[in-house]
Amino acid sequence: MEYRKLADTAMLAGTIMMQSGAETYRVEDTMQRILDTSEVETTEVLVLSTALMLTVDDPSISTISKMQRITSRDTNIGNICEVNQLSRQYCGGEISLDEMYEKLKMLKEHKRYPGGLCHIGTLLTVVMFTLLLGGNVTDALLSAVSAVVLVVFQILVAKLRLNQFMYHMASLAFATFFVTTIVGGFSIPCNLELIIAGTAMPSLPGVAITNAIRDTLYGDYISGSARVMEAFVRAVSCAVGIGAGLYLGSLLTGGVL
Repeated sequence: MEYRKLADTAMLAGTIMMQSGAETYRVEDTMQRILDTSEVETTEVLVLSTALMLTVDDPSISTISKMQRITSRDTNIGNICEVNQLSRQYCGGEISLDEMYEKLKMLKEHKRYPGGLCHIGTLLTVVMFTLLLGGNVTDALLSAVSAVVLVVFQILVAKLRLNQFMYHMASLAFATFFVTTIVGGFSIPCNLELIIAGTAMPSLPGVAITNAIRDTLYGDYISGSARVMEAFVRAVSCAVGIGAGLYLGSLLTGGVL
């Protein structure tokens, strides 16, 4: 068996899952199952929210140790499911190690969802949440405008590679400022709170909070604490962005909201 390629495959699978928002225990379990197919004396995996580490050791081979830094995380359930399926197929003997490695490389290099589809999803999320929270047709239309502004701004700042705090803060500030200016400038009767709440929904750290709780319940206290902090920082960035947008919009419209 190619032990180094096995280690590379396990690390690649873990990296994809971690960057796609998988729970720490799920990533660790998947990597461990892949390494266990080697039947060597020692296989160890340590997964943190910001780094992956593994070791493969046996008297018959040189020790293999790898570490991968995780600098970005998003939510991509499709990638998580795909990696899980590939690991099951490999562990069950349905595909070879080379086949799994190549499929993982393709999965990492190619985006599962086109950018346009993601933007449409953001638009629908904002509008539907505005309606779900009790908004009317006017609120839904204004939230759609806010969502378009949000998406356009995110596209423009994506190339700047801002950190998550600045990214969410700036995008929500811009969208909130825009919709506040329209509502205040034209004195449109609407529920501004619901519009802003709907606009903020795509940026809220719901998945991070859920994963933090699940990791903590599984005993991964370091990763759980890190994810709690991540969720807190994102929540603060959303609050600061919305507050800044409301303040600037209020100044521009003379305090009419």
